[in-house]
This record gives sequence, C-alpha cells and structure tokens, in this order.
Amino acid sequence: MVLLHSLILSASVAALAVLSNAAPTPSDSMTIKPTPTAHREPTPTATTEPNPGHPHAHTDACGVLASTNYTELKYKHVVDCYNSIPFDSAQAATALSTVLTIFKDYYVFTDSALARTVPEPFADAPYDIVGELEKIGRRKYTSDYKFHNDILEAVTGLGDGHADYQSMYLSVRVYLDKAKRGYDDCIVETINGEDALSYLRTYARDVFGVSHDPNARLNFMLASQSYDTASGLFTDYPGGFSQRFTVPQGPYLDYRLKCPHKADTTELREEWRVLPQIKASYTDAASYVANICMEPPVTIGPPAESGPLRRRNEPVHRITKRAELEPTPPPIGPQFPGADVLVTGNATVFYHLKNQPNTGVLVCYTFDPSDDAAEKDVILAGLKAFHAHNVTNILVDFQGNTGGSVDLSAFLVQMLFPNKNPLDAAFPCDMRVSKPLQNLAKLSYGISDSSFFDAHEYINFSNGTAVYENNDLFDKPVTLNRNGRRSLWTEITTLKFPPIESKHITPVASFPWTANPENIRILTDGRCGSACGMAAYFWTALHDVAAYAIGGTHGEDLSMFSFAGASVMEFSALQDFYKSADLISPLTGLPYKNKITFPWLEMYGHGRTTPLEYDAELYRPRHRLGFTPKNARSREVLWKEVAAAAWK
Repeated sequence: MVLLHSLILSASVAALAVLSNAAPTPSDSMTIKPTPTAHREPTPTATTEPNPGHPHAHTDACGVLASTNYTELKYKHVVDCYNSIPFDSAQAATALSTVLTIFKDYYVFTDSALARTVPEPFADAPYDIVGELEKIGRRKYTSDYKFHNDILEAVTGLGDGHADYQSMYLSVRVYLDKAKRGYDDCIVETINGEDALSYLRTYARDVFGVSHDPNARLNFMLASQSYDTASGLFTDYPGGFSQRFTVPQGPYLDYRLKCPHKADTTELREEWRVLPQIKASYTDAASYVANICMEPPVTIGPPAESGPLRRRNEPVHRITKRAELEPTPPPIGPQFPGADVLVTGNATVFYHLKNQPNTGVLVCYTFDPSDDAAEKDVILAGLKAFHAHNVTNILVDFQGNTGGSVDLSAFLVQMLFPNKNPLDAAFPCDMRVSKPLQNLAKLSYGISDSSFFDAHEYINFSNGTAVYENNDLFDKPVTLNRNGRRSLWTEITTLKFPPIESKHITPVASFPWTANPENIRILTDGRCGSACGMAAYFWTALHDVAAYAIGGTHGEDLSMFSFAGASVMEFSALQDFYKSADLISPLTGLPYKNKITFPWLEMYGHGRTTPLEYDAELYRPRHRLGFTPKNARSREVLWKEVAAAAWK
C-alpha cells in the first residue's frame, strides 16, 4: 500500500500551489471591534529586492509586487503585499455576518458535524462551525488577509469538500521548481526535518478539509494523473500539498531524499516560485484594493442553471483548479500499449485490454462535461463498443473524479443497473428550513424550474412517486434534534429524476454485465467525490459491486468516495434566487470578490437514518491496494492488476 515511503516526486519534488482566500458573510449578532490601526493607511513594507527594470524602488509592498518582473517574483513579494492590505472592520463585520448566517440557517451539516463518535474510516472530532465563526467575531484584527484566512480555516475544519470560502482577490498561482534532476522514485525521508509521511498527514488533517477520512485527504495531497481532453492523454498534475490555496508558511520547503543510485542522502531546499494571474492593473496597496479586491456592481438575473437536478454538483475550486504547467511530453507510441481506445467523450473514455480481452475499462474522470445529453450518447456508444469486442467484464475507473451533474451520475448508474422501480437511483433527502427560505419557496413554487426551492421539483413520498402539488414541503417543516441542537427541516423527499429514454436503456438490457455485479468492479482512490460518490454508493451498497480503493496508508482504511451526501450551491446563486423572487435577501452582499459554496440539501443511504455525508460505514471498500512506482505512473498497470485480482 502507499506511501510515503514510496512518494513519487513527479517531474520534481512538487509542482504547483495557488494562494487563495475569500470573503464570506455575517450575522447581526456579530461585531468585529476596530483596532486603532484598522482604518489607517498601511505601513509600507521595505524591500531589498527592487524591480530590476525600474530605476527607483517602490516602498509600497503591492507596488513592488506589481512592478517586479514575473521571473524575479519571490514568496516575500506576495506575502508583503497581502499583509499590507488594510483591515476594514465594517466590511469584515458584513463578511462574517453573512458567513455565519449561511452556516446557521442554510448549511445542512451544522448539527451533524457535532457528532461525538465517528467510525472508521473517518477520523473527525466534533466540530462546531458556528462556534468557530463566533470566535473570529471576538478577535481583534489588523490584517485583512489574516481575517479572511481565519474564516477559510474555520470552514475547512468541517472536512466537507462542498463547503468553501475564498477571497478571490487574494489569488496568485505558485509552483515549485519543475527542473528534472533525476529524483524520480527517490524516497522522501523528511520534509522540513519531520518524517515525510507524518508531515503530509498533519498537513492533510489541519489544512486540507476535503474529506472526513485522513487517508482520502492524504491521496488529495499527492501527485496523480488527470485526463486531458485536448490531447487524449492522462497527464501528471500535482496534489494539494504543492498546489496551495493559502500562502505557504515559509518561502521554501526542505527535503531529505534517499535515492537508489546514491549512497548518501540528498538535501534539497525548494523555493516557492510565483506566477502572477491578475489581469487588472495596480501600482500600490490602495489601487490593489480598488481594482482587484472590490466587487463591481452586477445586475442580478435569473440563475443560469435549470433546476436542482440539472445543476452541477461542482467540486469546490480548491479541489479542481489545475496548474498551467509545462506540457507533458507526448509518449512515444500509444500511451497504454496494452489497451486500445474504443470511444472517447468529454467525461468518459472506453479502453479494451489486449491481454485480457474479456475486460473493458470505463474511465469516468468527471461528471461535468460540456454537454450532458451528448455524453449520454457517448456512454451508450462505449458500452456498445465493449459488446462488439466481446467484453464481458467492466472495470469502472473513478480515480480523481470529483463530481458534476447528479443527472448524469444517475444515468450511468442505471446504464449498468437499470431501475426496477422509478426511484431506485434517487436519494432520500431533506433541507434546513427558515422563515426567509419559506418566503422564497412560496414565490418559487411552480413558476420556474430554476429554483432549488420549488417544491414542485421534489417527490412527495406520502403520495407515491408524484411531485408536490403545493408548498407543504417547506410550509410544514418538522423539528429535529441532532447532537443537542433543535432545527427545522423539510420532511424526507427526493429530487424528481427524469426517466432514461428507451433509446439508451433498451440496447444495454442484454449485455452480459448488465445488472450483474460479478462482472463489474470499481477502482477509486477516495477522491471520487460528490456525484461520483453517489454513483459509487449505488453500485456498492445497493447492487453489491466490489470496489478496490488504492492509496492512503498501509494497514489503514480508505474511503471509496468523499463528500457524497449533498448538493452544493454558491452564495451568489442563493442571492439570485431571492432577487428573481423579488425578495430582499436576508444575507448582505459582499464588497470584495468572493466565492462561498455550501451544501443546501443532504442525502441519506436507502434505509439509513444518518446523513450519507457522515455514514462512514457506507464508505468502506471491499478491497485495498497500494501504489507502487509502476502503477502510480501507469493506469494500464493498475487496470491489469485489478482485473487479474477480480476475474481470475
């Protein structure tokens, strides 16, 4: 099993980092006390590294950042500029009030996060997000960056891949030296003087809150591969350890490597390298705030997506943001010599293993293609191609798939296991209820398919499989006590799924793997999130398909999937819903550019009472595998290992 005694360094020790923070929203009960320096001009930060192309050195830290040639940018330039941005107590109070309101009244897991016991593979302590945000309101701040970073850390502590807070104006991409120095496959013994595995696990635990499972978080830390639709190839990309969304703690990382071709260990000091991503111009801290930070006036229109089912269950920015790295050189000859490509789409690729000709590999690398309808046709074409090549066994590769469309996920589930009943591929679910949300739901009912709070989009279980014909879902909430907190909730319902068209479902009915769990296996690395996790749940829990989970730590559990139990919304979409209904939102808009995401609807496994997000028992795979230098670099090697183990 992995790791880090076989951590693969990819093209260099690490590859990419992004600095990012965001501005969320407050509650009227919260105040941030201004400090004596809160509204003063920032004290210029002296620098000993003036722009080589300018005769006069700037004394304003953001001016230095703006004028320095990108080839000369250092970690210090970024940190000094961020720290020089003045703290505005009024704007901070607004931001915190909105964030607190979201996590009090709209976030569905506020109470579930207080659970006292969490079974393996989860390892979270009870977490009070409301209490953590209230602590921020009692602190005194002089640094705008510190304030926003504290909110980010509070939200990250939930371990929920759907919950996120980002100040988009504090965003610079950073990556480590990519020079090839012959360190591939060297063992990383220490990072910053600590045991490397322990260092990574601590970072994953404290900073990278994308899963309740520490080993799934560890996999998110490490370099892996992603499918590039333009080239039709899997390319290497860095993990969350070197792809940062907050400023690293120091300007460099120290590594000690043990390489097979050297008797002595190798000591490395890898400095962060900065690439600017900001297009707007600025010359100092004041113009940075005015041109980069402040949100321009926006005319709010109706939400672009068409309903809660068709909307994207998008993984949050910090998970999916990809580095603009130097192109990976194309392989000499086919990337996978032992596998033929049969069909490709914008979410799926179908391979046929040559030396195991009865095995086909369906790589589903996202559920977020540009066109769901077109991808459904691709999936049908791929399954037909398998059948034409006498494939009897299918390996579904979900590695790195962090989600997308719930509708497409349900479609793929049913293409292998057609529904026997209309709601077989639907989740029981519920939502928090508040007075402002009830008002919104009343005005949203039946007038549009764009609102997540239109009861006509949900099934009324008391009336079979029919949708609600009134607003009772929101008007008649139930009171639940979860971990000592009493809140109002809708009764259990589910999303209205459109039936699969006969043109898709009829051709697959007679294929040898259809509705046959012995002929299907799942390969995952715990990074299968959101809509991907939903598909994995249905196949494993309801249809008895065996899953192989790879990576994590030797001898420990690893989740098949992460953040699978909810549908996510952006704060801006919630504001749009209120605007479209001609209602005044109870949430104050934010002056700074920002992005807040939060789960608004929670799901349950069939017959379960614990929300799926926290139902750890359903996350355990039947089989565990470990990464090796060979199978970590080649999916073909990994596919063959799983196929050989699954179908002997």
